[in-house]
Amino acid sequence: MTRLDDGRRTHGPGRSGPLAIVLAGAWLLALAAEKLAGLPGLSLLVLIALVLAHGGATLGARGMALFVVLAVLVSFLLEALSIATGFPFGFYVHHAAMPKPLGVPLIVPPTYAAYGYLGWRIACTLLHCEEAGPSAQRLLGAPLLAGLIVPGIDLAGDALGSTVAGTWTYAHPSGFFGVPLSNFLGWIVTSWAMIQAYALAEALFDRRMRHAAMPLRLRILPPLVWLVSAVQFVPDLMRAGAATATVAGRTFLVSDIVESGVIVGLLAMAPPALAALLVVLGSIGAPARR
Repeated sequence: MTRLDDGRRTHGPGRSGPLAIVLAGAWLLALAAEKLAGLPGLSLLVLIALVLAHGGATLGARGMALFVVLAVLVSFLLEALSIATGFPFGFYVHHAAMPKPLGVPLIVPPTYAAYGYLGWRIACTLLHCEEAGPSAQRLLGAPLLAGLIVPGIDLAGDALGSTVAGTWTYAHPSGFFGVPLSNFLGWIVTSWAMIQAYALAEALFDRRMRHAAMPLRLRILPPLVWLVSAVQFVPDLMRAGAATATVAGRTFLVSDIVESGVIVGLLAMAPPALAALLVVLGSIGAPARR
């Protein structure tokens, strides 16, 4: 931590930077183990830890705490509101075997925060507003773009969690293999709202903190993680077999649902991740943006 001539403080990645790299490797190993076993494991928890370390290295502890608190609060409130009223996701019920305050499993808000952070980082890279500072792109553009990037992870996997696994169920199954349009609209609203809340808070309350330019290894992590997530269902497709899943009187081949996840990953998740990677790689050797 150092102090600038104008009195603002700045920080570099510190110890959180190397930790984020280590956790990225651990996440890959945990995800690979899950796919080999064909069973859920610890990859989501490792991903959340990875995001916390990356955010701590790039936003500082205070900035990342602000992001997490706002993302968790906004996503929890909107999930609980939808369970009670049907807005913005539609009516649904979670069945996860864990505490569910107001019907929301404890793991859900941190998951939104992790995916929201990754999508926001990709959006900031694409809009060239990775560094904190007065910018319409960071304040308004990045939250809006992230609101359209983040739901890609749900579009790819929601039907597997609901129609196939029954981890949550919709009152009115429809649309995409039993997942209603309202669910995806809810993801757009929630993703935008939690990131917009952070962008406004950062602009209002975090002005005295100036974040040092991110090193290359940290800039490429969010799009790389998103790119791996985009192809995570390929191993599942290889062993889907002829199993079926039925919802609301309609029967689907599980292999078709998994294949749709692979297609969505390639066409909805991979493009922004690849574009962000190209932006980062294209900036090597270029003067830092201030």
